[in-house]
Amino acid sequence: MTFKRPVHQDLYSCLGKAIHLRRKRLGLSQEELAEEAHVDRAFLSSVENGKRNPSFGTVASIANGLRMRFSRLVNNAEECNEKKCTE
Repeated sequence: MTFKRPVHQDLYSCLGKAIHLRRKRLGLSQEELAEEAHVDRAFLSSVENGKRNPSFGTVASIANGLRMRFSRLVNNAEECNEKKCTE
């Protein structure tokens, strides 16, 4: 029997990638985004690296800091996950 990673773990990993890409496109440092989103910089780093799973409210705060809609950020994560599944 093989152990399969839960689907939500892949989504959290893709969420971190989506946050990282958007942050870089905006030219923001982790420190700047953390301040905008009212989260700790180390926590933000862990989210970007897929090591921490943010709450719904925290994702909303990060999306706000990234100047984008919550739904768009989540959609970006879902698109990343779908590409990973089909590759």
